[in-house]
Amino acid sequence: MSLPALIAIGLGLTLTTYAIFGGADLGAGILYLTSGKSIEQRTAIASAIGPLWEANHVWLIFTITILFSAFPSGFAALGTVLLAPFTLALMAIVVRGVALGLRTHADGNARSDRLLGRTFGAASVVAPLLFGASAAALAQVSSTAHGPATVSSLPWRGLFAGIVGLLAVALCAHLAATFITNRLRQTGQAAVAERFRHRGLQTGTSLLALSLLSLLGAAWKAPALWHNLTTTALPLLLIGLLATSISLYALARRYYVLARGATMLTTAAIIWGWLVAQSPRLIGARLTIHAAAATGPALTALAIAAIAVLIMVLPAFYLLYTLFGHPSPKATE
Repeated sequence: MSLPALIAIGLGLTLTTYAIFGGADLGAGILYLTSGKSIEQRTAIASAIGPLWEANHVWLIFTITILFSAFPSGFAALGTVLLAPFTLALMAIVVRGVALGLRTHADGNARSDRLLGRTFGAASVVAPLLFGASAAALAQVSSTAHGPATVSSLPWRGLFAGIVGLLAVALCAHLAATFITNRLRQTGQAAVAERFRHRGLQTGTSLLALSLLSLLGAAWKAPALWHNLTTTALPLLLIGLLATSISLYALARRYYVLARGATMLTTAAIIWGWLVAQSPRLIGARLTIHAAAATGPALTALAIAAIAVLIMVLPAFYLLYTLFGHPSPKATE
């Protein structure tokens, strides 16, 4: 296997990591927006976000850095045709962080609290919606052998892109629901955990319905993408649908660890199904990972640097998870 292909696989792994953990972070904001006036649910969501989930946006930075360094012409092309949705998505990520920070340090004013909470939730919807729409539009023009050699624009505002964007929103919300439900069970908050279990069943059902609708949309609007999904990416497609069904079953039976694991598997299957469906193209008919790759020495240096960074980052994330990701023991006299 060539070095560009290996680095592309590494890029897919970092993107999957961000989709799982960063997606759960965004999903917490979506659940916050739709929690109504429930103080218990909002408190549980705010407690679950913490420094652990906010730190997962590091994986987005890592993904962008690898793409820029390893595939510079691909990065330039993507940055051109997806400038508007990517800029809006990144602005939404910044806005949600600012709103959450200001709300945490607010003076208790009810009006300001509601405004900041709605801003935090709305921005959490916008980011995955735009990421999903961009991915659908990119796959739509990159999976056909008869497309143009260069692409000047993408249909990221089309019907198919909108459906996949909603799929991304539902996936993030379902990730957050399973993560929070399991955490609440660990801390002994059974009543609140039960509410999030019901929300997990709702988001999981929406996820399954939107997955099927996205497949129908691909068959209608992107027949070449549909062909790739039902041939080379078919195993991943089946794994994703099965994992979603298992997640719903596990929530119904209160197997919260299984539900969380199945939802993570669903996310990985969706990401890799998308990658395989358009592989080896990055964008258009001719810009492949090999055509867009940097020079051999640059790729070698990048691979060494990426391994060194992971050696430093992974233990730090493990420590962060150990400190903040598990319930703290209660003090006893």
